Amino acid sequence: MLFFLVEDDEEICEILQFYLMENADYQVTITHSAEQAMSLIHLRRFDLALLDIQLPGIDGIDFCRELRKISNCPVIFLSCINDDETIIRALSMGGDDYLVKPFRAPILMARIEAN
Repeated sequence: MLFFLVEDDEEICEILQFYLMENADYQVTITHSAEQAMSLIHLRRFDLALLDIQLPGIDGIDFCRELRKISNCPVIFLSCINDDETIIRALSMGGDDYLVKPFRAPILMARIEAN
């Protein structure tokens, strides 16, 4: 499976990429902004998107809304924001799941498999 991860925290990117590639042999493409991700999704077809909400420039929720115009790939939000309003907004803009940071890697894997 080919994923893309949009996360501005490089340490989180490294940890997630290592875990996903080591434990499930997933291919992970990383970008650090929604603008970079937008360029990528026009070049390749991805099987799943992992999106942070708090990104520089365009936030993850607005990016998801744009992504939905051209792709049906499942979207899992990964965010430290844990309020009902944000979670509802993220899911109503096209997100398929929402996981609050910090989270345990096996929980992420289960949610990926469910999507």
